[in-house]
Amino acid sequence: MRREAFTLLELLIVLGILGVLLGLGFPLLSPNRLALDTAARSLAAQVTRTRLEAIRHNSFAGLMILTQGAGGYAVFMDSNGNRVYDPGEEIQLVRFGQGNWAQVQLDPSQSTLGNMPILFDSRGLPAKPITGTITLTTGTATRKVIISQQGRARVE
Repeated sequence: MRREAFTLLELLIVLGILGVLLGLGFPLLSPNRLALDTAARSLAAQVTRTRLEAIRHNSFAGLMILTQGAGGYAVFMDSNGNRVYDPGEEIQLVRFGQGNWAQVQLDPSQSTLGNMPILFDSRGLPAKPITGTITLTTGTATRKVIISQQGRARVE
């Protein structure tokens, strides 16, 4: 006897397997999770950018973690030489909690670099020892940006 179609049992098994796979994979593709991953990778890339700006301008450059509201960061050139972030010195200012990153927030209780700039000298070396983490969250998921003593950033 020749069979030309699937049985009802075979179709139900395939649909059940697909349902389980989609149920497990869907949270990984949620817009909030994708925004969190993008924000964390962007923050890590800005640490490298800060180092390159210091070398390019032959001056101190830094990245300041902003803890007000949902948080954010500012890449700045230290134009007055005081080695701290002053409003008006920023090259780029990013605030979490708005736009594409509306659900992303800085978690100051888990971050060890709050209110301390990551500062690089004109050779691209950290002006002072840096070791710490910056934790971003969307409520259910978290990403950590880890800064090494050499000023390199990686996302976990």
